[in-house]
Amino acid sequence: MLKGGNRFYFHFSGKRGLLPEKEAHHLIRVCRKKKGEDIYLIDGKGREYLGKIIKINHKGKTLEVEVEILNLQRVENPPSVKIISFIPILKGDKTEFLIEKGVELGIYGFKIFSSIHTIPRLTPEKLERFKEKALSAMKQSGRLYFPEIEIINNLIDYLRKNSLEDGLKFLASPDGRPCLREFYEILKNPPEKIYLLSGPEGGFSREEIEEALKRGFTKVSLSPYVLRAETASLTLMCLAGGALLNL
Repeated sequence: MLKGGNRFYFHFSGKRGLLPEKEAHHLIRVCRKKKGEDIYLIDGKGREYLGKIIKINHKGKTLEVEVEILNLQRVENPPSVKIISFIPILKGDKTEFLIEKGVELGIYGFKIFSSIHTIPRLTPEKLERFKEKALSAMKQSGRLYFPEIEIINNLIDYLRKNSLEDGLKFLASPDGRPCLREFYEILKNPPEKIYLLSGPEGGFSREEIEEALKRGFTKVSLSPYVLRAETASLTLMCLAGGALLNL
């Protein structure tokens, strides 16, 4: 029986199948696993299995690794409260960092957005990096649900066209009221969903703030000081994740 160890993501149906190429590479070339060894397999849908390596095929630089599911090890129930974080696209790898930390904190879904004052642009390549970072964080943290990740190319259009489901909605803003009381209230009457929204490096436009308020967001202050975009986003997720931990 395994004690600890890495987890490897799979998405085939049935008892046997091939691991995704990057998972196969990590399994064989990084972790140095061999045919016949037991490994942990996760499906990103709440289940962890004990599995075994059945075949390893080397095709040039490509690896094909066939594994077999042996038995179910652990089941994670869906969260009773789903936290959805609107994260701005930020310079460098800051957005990836926030996704990684959000996964560790139990954030259910991420909406990565561009807005009027956003500086970097969203690309298909960045979306793939976001998913890879989320998968890596899921495996490392022991979480069994892969988070929902949605790209929003224009925040204000999204807010106008999408009616967010009922739930608590928090907008990080220096002129908001102190937020700890708001998060303590979550413990008394847990909502089904919590929406978190914080701005990009260039801040929100007046129109974006007005639209968010129309959609039911409440301004909350996270600090007596001005926070960087990544600090504000991470603080919101920490507060919401901490409330979720105590439910």
